[in-house]
Amino acid sequence: MRHLAWLLFFLTVASAAPHAHDATPRPAAHAQSAMECFCRAQGRMFAEGEMVCLKTAQGNRMARCEMITNVMSWGVTETPCPQS
Repeated sequence: MRHLAWLLFFLTVASAAPHAHDATPRPAAHAQSAMECFCRAQGRMFAEGEMVCLKTAQGNRMARCEMITNVMSWGVTETPCPQS
């Protein structure tokens, strides 16, 4: 009787565990393609590729919002900001 109880226990546990062939691959919630990434400057959000004038140590320069090593960042150019 004791062996039967253990057998039922293991069968119940084994049937509750997911099988490898039953697992459906799902994209991660943090997958890059599912996220929209933005850069922030001057209290606003900018999409990838947008340009903005930023203050730098070399003076005001145009910067482009870009992905650098999986992180959105400003790529500062040598182009000075247009005078308004």
